[in-house]
Amino acid sequence: MKSILMPASAAILLASCIFPLQANSLKLDMDPGLWEHSFTMQSESGELERAMEEAKRQLENLPAAQRQMMESMLEQQGIRFGGTSSSIQVCLTQQDIEQGMLPQQDGCEQSLTPKGNNRFEFTFHCQTKPPSRGQGEMVLESRRAYRSNAEFTTEVNGRAERMTMQQQGKWLQADCG
Repeated sequence: MKSILMPASAAILLASCIFPLQANSLKLDMDPGLWEHSFTMQSESGELERAMEEAKRQLENLPAAQRQMMESMLEQQGIRFGGTSSSIQVCLTQQDIEQGMLPQQDGCEQSLTPKGNNRFEFTFHCQTKPPSRGQGEMVLESRRAYRSNAEFTTEVNGRAERMTMQQQGKWLQADCG
């Protein structure tokens, strides 16, 4: 099962890094607390979708106790997935927001450029496994919601793969508990 889950978990980690970003001195008007980032991805070749579907099928076919253990392990990391739609939960503190220090994946360089009316363009380049690079746009719809679209290139089974992602974020609660 590990070989099937690797593309799925890589996609989830990539999505967590796409939620912009190291905003430097940029002030984002967001509420601190527990946020849920939901995303849907599509790959040019369809390999990601097949791998995610296979991972879901394998998880469903595990004995109940083992499946519950796997689901619990993923939930403890704030991860839920099904098909190509997934989500991850992240805690943003007031200090994080004030310092422009939003979640990003280790090994990634990112930039965020304001475009007016709570719109931002972002680019990123990650020296991770798999490596990835891309760009997109994020719109803060309110202090407790955003949406974004991104296009990026990553590596799947040793080959370059173009992907698109639609992401939505929503504030869940003040306590990150």
